[in-house]
Amino acid sequence: MRAGKLGLWSLCALLLAGAGAAWAQQATAPEPGRTYHVGFSQIVDHPALNETRRGFVDGLKQAGFVEGKNLDFQVLIAQGDVGNARNIAEKFLADKVDLMAPCTTANVQAAIRVAQGSTIPVAFGCVTNPIEAGILKSLDQPTGTNVTGIYGIPPVDQMFEILLQIKPDAKTIGTIYNASESNSVVINRLAKAEATKRGLGWVEVQIASSAEVKAAIESLVGRVDTLLMPQDNTVASAFDAVVKVARDNKLPLFSLDTSTVERGAIASYAQNQYQTGIDWATDVAVPILLGRNPGTIVPVRYRAWDLYVNTAAASAMNVTVPPALVQKAKKVFDK
Repeated sequence: MRAGKLGLWSLCALLLAGAGAAWAQQATAPEPGRTYHVGFSQIVDHPALNETRRGFVDGLKQAGFVEGKNLDFQVLIAQGDVGNARNIAEKFLADKVDLMAPCTTANVQAAIRVAQGSTIPVAFGCVTNPIEAGILKSLDQPTGTNVTGIYGIPPVDQMFEILLQIKPDAKTIGTIYNASESNSVVINRLAKAEATKRGLGWVEVQIASSAEVKAAIESLVGRVDTLLMPQDNTVASAFDAVVKVARDNKLPLFSLDTSTVERGAIASYAQNQYQTGIDWATDVAVPILLGRNPGTIVPVRYRAWDLYVNTAAASAMNVTVPPALVQKAKKVFDK
């Protein structure tokens, strides 16, 4: 029995030593003289996604991956076309990039389909619920594949708390979203459930393109007393039209996208896009570029959430942001 125990302990020690050796073999810095190739794609060009991308690039830079020095960072925009998203992924595959970094669900889905069967890692971002989107099978386990990434569901309940502090007499909330965007479908369902729980009416209008945004938001005038926009790429690409209708009709406008507050929404409580980009690079992309198997990386959740308010937008829509919220806000816009 004693010999058996010693044999077992010896085996465990060998296994642990092997694991330690494997970790030791992973680089801690970019390989000298090597150029790393990263293909970054997003469905449209708008401030929220661009800010995430800026954080991603800065996160890579902090780890020693610098454009013009040892990093070839290629950015391609799908212009709202899912077919283009697939073409972009195919280009990255043909270019044999070291890492695909697709931003937004459509681009992630395209990248996964194209990269299937290859050894190119896919480190995704800008995704609300990877399970519902068919991207992952588990959020709490290593993926065991060449795919992993960062994701997060906005705190819809806290957004409603903020909305009702600013517009306490709200009765019916209106929204528009693109039903082909998985993120938007998830957020719309959560927001509708939250409105129902609070005894508020919920009116939704679906759109298929940015050209439909103006007519869709105009169709809510007279039917709702408050507007809440989701994290929707189609809506974001035509957000100025939403702001104009809201101001012209004194409809308080809120959003689950912090980048829209500077553009004219009254308030938003959502992920810090820039910090999320840094976390995406630091926790997911960098380890992969340094040699770690993406299948061993548990998907990472967003962890940086911020409140933005726009007091000038509130005044233009006949509401006031309570001083306590102004003091709490990460950023305040007053013009």
